[in-house]
Amino acid sequence: MSNKKQKLTFVQGLKAQFSTKSLVLIPIAVGINLIGGTLASTLKLPLFLDMIGTILSAALAGPWVAALVGFLTNIFLALVSNPIYVPYSLVSIAAGLITGYMIKAGLFKKTWGVILTWLVVTFSSVVISSCITIFVFGGATGATGTSVLTAGLIAATKDIVKSVFASSMIENLADRAIAFAIAYVLLKRIPKRFLSQYAVDSADEDEDDD
Repeated sequence: MSNKKQKLTFVQGLKAQFSTKSLVLIPIAVGINLIGGTLASTLKLPLFLDMIGTILSAALAGPWVAALVGFLTNIFLALVSNPIYVPYSLVSIAAGLITGYMIKAGLFKKTWGVILTWLVVTFSSVVISSCITIFVFGGATGATGTSVLTAGLIAATKDIVKSVFASSMIENLADRAIAFAIAYVLLKRIPKRFLSQYAVDSADEDEDDD
């Protein structure tokens, strides 16, 4: 009975996340991601810039909506920019889920919580993306400027695994920091009356600082 209740609770929570307002939010969040992602890809920046909308949707609608936003972002980027974004959709899905559940736990109420969320998401992104880069693309994709850094590290260390993880760590730390900073500032400027209309309302601080 407890397992059945847990399943029902999960399904009910999932339905609550995908409300009409959340469905309207999804294309907007994906659009925000696409603008940043396309810009980064076109300019060959050592960044992705495709997660701001995912964080916003995680805060406003919940983890599974954020996961869907991340997945759709990668699919659209694959269509308009580079097919290599398809396998990396796993990174975006994981980032959306982790961000959403950590926000749901109230971690966005404090600055240290935002920093912790950033670090956890960064670590998961590094592990997943590095595995994809190594096992699917042989160590480099050429999609961002980080491929140059990776190639340089491989030439210097002769170690593909360490080189990919090191370059991925540098890239993701900077990229996720920018995304979380922008999203957090935007969330603090959204009126509470608007935030309360969504399933998740965990971005408001109970105290100014901790």
